Amino acid sequence: MSIQTGRLFRWCGVLAVSLAAGWAAGCDDSEFDRDPPEGQGSLIVDNYTGDRVRVYIDGEQVESVSAGDHEYYDRDPGVYRVALDGDDTNRSWAGDVDILENRRTVLEVRGAAFDYEDYDIRIYFDD
Repeated sequence: MSIQTGRLFRWCGVLAVSLAAGWAAGCDDSEFDRDPPEGQGSLIVDNYTGDRVRVYIDGEQVESVSAGDHEYYDRDPGVYRVALDGDDTNRSWAGDVDILENRRTVLEVRGAAFDYEDYDIRIYFDD
């Protein structure tokens, strides 16, 4: 290997390490950048499907979530009945969701792998 090639590899290695360190320093634990209003919690519906999802909270239709997007719904702490309905599909889901004060409750929505009429839902609390 020539001296020029060795320098090039060394420079690429330094650049890769610098980029990785900068990326790690700028990383946040959460992909959600909005905190709930003081005294409330936020429900976040995170839509990983290719279709728009209609959202109902305690029977009331709220803003839908576009394909590949997420929406925030601020609520007082408590338990809410949430229903999801596919805009262009027969997919649906319903369940009770806890909203905690000053926390984000995330409903991660994905299409079920083996049943076109169901959603796979993951619920977790995000800080």
